[in-house]
Amino acid sequence: MRIAIDALGIGQPGGGRTATLNQLTALLQVDRANEYLILVDHEEPLLRAPNARQLPVGARGRLVSRLWAQMAFPSLLRRERVDLVHYMKNLGAFLTPGRTVVTVYDLSVLLYPRIYPPGDRLYWRWIEPLTLRHADRVVAISEDTARDIGRFYGVSRERVRVIYPGYDESFRPLPSTESERIRQKYRLPETFVLHVGSISRKKNLLPVVRAVARLQEQGQEVRLVLAGRLYGKARDDELLRGLESGAFASQVTWLGAVPEEELPALYNCATALAFPSLQEGFGLVPLEAMACGLPVVTSGAGAIGEVAGDAARVVEPADDERAWSDALGRVLSNPELRQEMRAAGLGRAAHFSNAKSARELLELYQEVMAPCCE
Repeated sequence: MRIAIDALGIGQPGGGRTATLNQLTALLQVDRANEYLILVDHEEPLLRAPNARQLPVGARGRLVSRLWAQMAFPSLLRRERVDLVHYMKNLGAFLTPGRTVVTVYDLSVLLYPRIYPPGDRLYWRWIEPLTLRHADRVVAISEDTARDIGRFYGVSRERVRVIYPGYDESFRPLPSTESERIRQKYRLPETFVLHVGSISRKKNLLPVVRAVARLQEQGQEVRLVLAGRLYGKARDDELLRGLESGAFASQVTWLGAVPEEELPALYNCATALAFPSLQEGFGLVPLEAMACGLPVVTSGAGAIGEVAGDAARVVEPADDERAWSDALGRVLSNPELRQEMRAAGLGRAAHFSNAKSARELLELYQEVMAPCCE
């Protein structure tokens, strides 16, 4: 088969980029029989393989990129004699020749429309259902996302395949020398609660900021460390005002976007992960944290509980600052509990694998192409 992969938009750091690269890297390792044409914003060193060719189209901005895809994809795919195209980041193009697969990460825009701009709401309300209607198969990254696809778009469950992402093998317990190097680089305290992810309203960080303030008032020496870029489309203006004015200076350290290669050591030197998100299609950050042996305190929103299982402490409702301070306080003050959560998290993380994800994706490609190859 000649398979085209639409990976446009993965240039921006975040869970979508990480999950896509993890899956594609593993796919190119397990499949050397099929040919791949991978469309990317810029050359991706991790996606080099003897049977793969990258086509960098340049970063054009999200809207321009999708307009370009709608106009250019059909003729490009015909010229390349592509048998199947996989749109790996929610969005597709019409008039695509051959078979099509679309991956959907989550439907946050429909679940929390008030925090997203009108253009996003318009696309997910009217364009995405047309895209999925014409796809041969839809990949959901969790059972929760699969249910939402049926709920909002009426796509039959038979056309939806759940394929869980995996995590990179670099996320594991590390020697203390490596974590201490990161601690020294960023001048991090001995005890801190970590959050990895964008600074946005969906991440729901204010309750944890207030919970940390409550713990400090109770005599607990702790800070909240935020590692992640500003997400402009769903700005958390109240949080940003507090960060930029210094109002949260005694509770919060914002590192900005941390290089991907430093994240495993950052997880390793934290005391606990706080993940209060309002919605997640999967929950890659809690999974990476558990793989590093870091205790996880999280909301149960979306698919997070599906990923974390019984290995994490779940706080409901997600905006209850008192519940967050109680849960974090118990974890921070109890070394035995942290050891139990560490063991449980490592065991839970072992259920997820990039190789398994890639094999399931390859099986889906073969299934989609089977009717036209018999």
